[in-house]
Amino acid sequence: MSESFSPGPGVEPQSPYSTVFLSQRDLGLRTPINFVTGPGVSLTAACFPHLRYEDDSAGDCLSNLLGVGFHRFEIDLYWDQGRKVWSFCPVSVPTSIPNAIPSSTTTLSFISDTRSSLTSDTTASISSSSPQNLNPRQVSSRSITGPLTSSSSELTHTTATSLGNVLPTIAVLPDTPDEPLISIGPYVCTTTINLSTLTSQLLDYIQKTQMTLDAHLLYVILNIHAATPGESPASPAPAPTSLPGPSSLLGGMVSGNLSQYLYRQSDLQSDRANLNGSWYSVSETYRPVEEYYSIDVNENGIYSTEDGWPSEGYLEFSNSKRLLVGWGTIDPQMAGYNFTGDSGVIFPSGFLQNVQADVTASSAGRLTSGCFLGNLTDDLTQIHSSWAFDAILPGFDYPTSASSDINPLLNLASNSTNCGISPILNVTLLNSTALDDYKPYQNFSYATIWSWAPGEPKNYTESSSSNSGSVFRCATSNIDLDGRWMVADCSQKYYAACRAHNQPYNWTITNYPISYSFANQACKDPYHFTAPRTALENSYLTQEMRRTRRDFDGGGAWVDFNSLDVAGCWVTGGPNATCLWKDTLSQENGLEKQVILVPTVAAIIVLVVTALTIFVKAAGNRRVRKRRRRRAENGFVYEGVPS
Repeated sequence: MSESFSPGPGVEPQSPYSTVFLSQRDLGLRTPINFVTGPGVSLTAACFPHLRYEDDSAGDCLSNLLGVGFHRFEIDLYWDQGRKVWSFCPVSVPTSIPNAIPSSTTTLSFISDTRSSLTSDTTASISSSSPQNLNPRQVSSRSITGPLTSSSSELTHTTATSLGNVLPTIAVLPDTPDEPLISIGPYVCTTTINLSTLTSQLLDYIQKTQMTLDAHLLYVILNIHAATPGESPASPAPAPTSLPGPSSLLGGMVSGNLSQYLYRQSDLQSDRANLNGSWYSVSETYRPVEEYYSIDVNENGIYSTEDGWPSEGYLEFSNSKRLLVGWGTIDPQMAGYNFTGDSGVIFPSGFLQNVQADVTASSAGRLTSGCFLGNLTDDLTQIHSSWAFDAILPGFDYPTSASSDINPLLNLASNSTNCGISPILNVTLLNSTALDDYKPYQNFSYATIWSWAPGEPKNYTESSSSNSGSVFRCATSNIDLDGRWMVADCSQKYYAACRAHNQPYNWTITNYPISYSFANQACKDPYHFTAPRTALENSYLTQEMRRTRRDFDGGGAWVDFNSLDVAGCWVTGGPNATCLWKDTLSQENGLEKQVILVPTVAAIIVLVVTALTIFVKAAGNRRVRKRRRRRAENGFVYEGVPS
């Protein structure tokens, strides 16, 4: 796997989507992270559907997923006890690789009885917090869609044992001469596609985005399995006779490269035990809002919480933390793994995701059950959306073939987000990996945007009107666009959105229209003018807008979100709020001006030097011509060689 973050051309968000993701992140900077939704993806489904586990292509695939906006990943790791490594390859790779002759015209074709019998028996899954309890789990079947071809010529090489199983065949790719591709039954793997290369790439991504404008939290869920023996790649994996030792524990391996940026389970426990020294010790800008968790205080005045989580602002901008790692499913063969050794680093199963098994949807992608948007309530305990994630919905037609209609899935992703549920992509879209075609995965990620309407926020500073840029700097929630937001003229009069103090889902609309600058005056106590911070908060606001039956006349209602201080920097806090990233934006704009100015100055210098050179040559020629002219006694001038 490539160890650098290098998304393909066009992958990363361009305007206005770059502004959308930044402003939506900033809206939730103080919201506890367990209530902030975001798209997730299975790396196996998005990058390895054809059972080809190759370093460079897998690294580029992960880069594309990060680039289009995925920040939650489910990772399947396989313990290869022969080599004592955690690998992405589901089958054990031989410790000794025979010499292979590189060829630029090599095609691997598999002739094997195991090719059509890849469904393993039903096994079980366990929770890492209770490794002794075994629950049934169906191991998904895998199949190859066609031969893996690198050119027109073909090489077939199989060796059968007395059991009829295919032994490894080896080929060397032209572009990776030092990393042989090993074909074992239906799988094709390199020896180096393992956990360490994944952590190296995540480290590179974090370091390249370690700025206030680009930083996002990453969540990694680890599903661990035992690798299948190479001599029987289609059989269920037996329990390893040699489990990972202290040096191979996943917590230590993840911490090795990423310790500086890792927020551990032990960090959460420490923060919760003494809020005075953790969340309450930072600027209010990054402090987690209190209405999302319970608080206790002891006789010494020390505040604590049993169910609270930090906010993204606290983690990223006060502590420089960027990554949380948790356990997912644990195959029963790995029940003997030393989970205690990782208990302070990796969060137990269920801590970072709570799969909603009761979610159902129509064929068009509309949720028919399981939505957290209900009747008006001021009791947060009735809305259990903490770490809510969806699962594969039974009966829903996922777009896995090249000719499938992806729109119902995009509707499902959008509607799940609006209901306070993070959608997890666990299928291969349109039969293409995120490397082969990133667009379907980008569309899925963008479908989870809950704030701005498509095409918004428009940049009116680029308008031909001299005044439009200064007045079109405020946001309205438009009921005709299902509560999505639009940029509006701050001086116009619209109704305003007001939320009750410490009640995130309790909204009301002002009785009369008013301009943005005075909107807070129209909100009656205990309500105050503000903006939704999460998708579910926005859905409750939209529900209230419909309930009030105000005549919005297509204009919507003000939400407290503006870019009056700096164009493109959207903030809450009324008309006098300042941009959090003003210095960073100024530096970037200054750099951009330098990038434009330096070539311009250089071009001017070149032109001046060229002009001077021409002038000097012309002057020299003029002097030469003067020397070569001689006047005769009769007054006529003639040309001749100087005497």
